[in-house]
Amino acid sequence: MSPWTPPGADPVEHAALVSGIPTWSAVAVEQWVMKFLSTSGPFLNEKLIAQWDVAMRNDPPHRDTWSTGDGAKAYWEWLDEEEQIVFLDWLIHVLSKTEGGWEHNRDLEEILHAGGSEWKVGSRDENRGLEKRVPQGVADAVDSIIATSATAGALLSEAWHAAYGRNPDPEEAYEKAIKAVEEAGAEVVLPKNPKATLGTMMAAVRDQRDWSLPLESKSALIAPLEMMKALWESQESRHGGNGYRKPTPAEAEAAVLLAVPLVQFFTAGLIARSASK
Repeated sequence: MSPWTPPGADPVEHAALVSGIPTWSAVAVEQWVMKFLSTSGPFLNEKLIAQWDVAMRNDPPHRDTWSTGDGAKAYWEWLDEEEQIVFLDWLIHVLSKTEGGWEHNRDLEEILHAGGSEWKVGSRDENRGLEKRVPQGVADAVDSIIATSATAGALLSEAWHAAYGRNPDPEEAYEKAIKAVEEAGAEVVLPKNPKATLGTMMAAVRDQRDWSLPLESKSALIAPLEMMKALWESQESRHGGNGYRKPTPAEAEAAVLLAVPLVQFFTAGLIARSASK
């Protein structure tokens, strides 16, 4: 079903993601926050702000700056937009550990999604918080692979959050993407090599010449091999000395998106040796 658009609006422009908290969503987001930031009516939740101070290492503590008699709404508006984004990210994480917290986080996601925010509520495994929104089909595929890929899926989840989370770590994302593929494929390709790497896996699949995908074309395996090669050889942070360079955010995102189908190929048994070998 196509999304509803206002009369006369360009569907493409209307669907474009907006950075931060869209102005038209600000009131709805604030109302959601107030359910936790306020207590005893409009007053500031002293316990929550104390937890926030500890988590952020606020110096001076906001709890000392704002008394419980101050309005929660005034405190929220005192934070700038980036601080509000950080607070939302932290609050999602806190709520994910409480009974019924997933329902509250779901409500926030509905607000962000409806407003076209670039941010969404990520809820994969232990990695709960804001993350950059990607096309829904891609997100659904990733969630499915993560859920069915055991340890490799957990590593892929960590890689995804490191790439798309509010506080991205490109080096961590790239490293975990490679580890996810290694976890998924090492036992398949090199079961007798406990130190197998993506590089040795790639070489084995290439040199043994009896691996295939369940497709008629004899060249079907070329694409996964090239994906493995690109993922392995492009990780410059793997090298020491003068060759060391941290990956860029774009490189980390590309690495994670390369790892997703590779993990699926291996965990689903789609890359396999010929039975006659």
